[in-house]
Amino acid sequence: MPGEYNGGGASAKALFMLVLFVIKTATPRIAARQGRVGEKGDVLSETPLSFWSAPKYRLVRVLIYFAALVVATEIGVFLYFSQPDLIDRNQGNTTFAMPYLFRQMARHRGPKIAFIGSSVMQGYGNCLPDTHFPALIEKTLREKYGMKNMAAYNLASAGNRFGDHFGNLVEAERYHPTLVVMGILLKMFSVSGTLVSPINHDETIYYFRDEPDYLERYKKRFRVDPERYRQIWLDFQIRRLSQTYRYRGLLNYFLTGDYERPSASLSDWLKIKLDWQEAILTESALTTQTERNEDYLWKLIPEHVIKLNYRLCEAFDFSDENLNWKTFEELCGYAEKHGINLLFYLNPICRPFNDQWGFFQWNEVVPLLKQRILDVTQKHHLHVIDAVEKIDYRYFSDLDHMNMNGHRQMADYLLPHVVRQLNRGR
Repeated sequence: MPGEYNGGGASAKALFMLVLFVIKTATPRIAARQGRVGEKGDVLSETPLSFWSAPKYRLVRVLIYFAALVVATEIGVFLYFSQPDLIDRNQGNTTFAMPYLFRQMARHRGPKIAFIGSSVMQGYGNCLPDTHFPALIEKTLREKYGMKNMAAYNLASAGNRFGDHFGNLVEAERYHPTLVVMGILLKMFSVSGTLVSPINHDETIYYFRDEPDYLERYKKRFRVDPERYRQIWLDFQIRRLSQTYRYRGLLNYFLTGDYERPSASLSDWLKIKLDWQEAILTESALTTQTERNEDYLWKLIPEHVIKLNYRLCEAFDFSDENLNWKTFEELCGYAEKHGINLLFYLNPICRPFNDQWGFFQWNEVVPLLKQRILDVTQKHHLHVIDAVEKIDYRYFSDLDHMNMNGHRQMADYLLPHVVRQLNRGR
């Protein structure tokens, strides 16, 4: 998995120098003709200007240089993002890294694990590169289990729901992962969650392009109208044609070498610097990683995060009419039908934080969640790991997000289950 990298500035500098060269060489000389004049004013010699200096070809030269600049940029971006272990996850509530991560999955010839989840798995705001539990599991498998060529891909993004998970599972399966590990969050079954689509990033619908039955069904369920789907389809076609467009969301990294966490784009980076961004992004940018890895951060949580948890945990819907439940069960059925080696885990929850603020009745909600999940997964012969109370409460930053110590403990807890599931899949 990728570590720190600070070479993006060099790439930007080289591109800037190329632009200066184009501007300089595209400017014609003032003189229309060059000649040497004698004492009496007669022309002793005359040299016609070439295509590269004649004023009448100025527009053609500009177009040629512009085309060369575009081609050079495309090649540069392609080569830059061909490097392995460059970026290890999405930024914030985006899917900008998905083209890069899926391309790396396609190129990797050894065993690989696809981790599919949302902000908890992503390490949203709390984790440096290589400190979220998918990266830690990969490292341990390589160093202690002899799986030298193992690769783990963190496909999580903040706000993902089961529709996003399902689409990412379908796309990841194209690259033949040895194992897929998927997180289940209690918040996905909240009444608040059922009032909106079971998908957060609607471009994920494109991953069902080879599954016509699911595609048509989910266009309706995810409220993706025909015009929006045409836009999504066109977007993916342009990604195929242009490397710069495909990796446009990562160009802040290309230009600066600074992969801000968890800023979503170069514009977000500027907003954070100007203090125009939402509170959680600004806090993440202004606090150090040491501060964000302190114990008992949930005791110091800002008021806006407490209000958000109240909204997401106000009530839960465990009925079959819940669209998230329907999507989850269809996901399980798809995995069973296609023989996907899929391992679920129930996400850890900070019980003292819940008890302090009274978000929900623990003894009613949690047992019901576990039983409903077991009913569905057992029906489709899939395995689920209960990690709800497996993380030390010191390591939570709110109801379900963990600091880097929490991710380390999560990696240690999941590791034997991952190894066992890998052996089952062989």
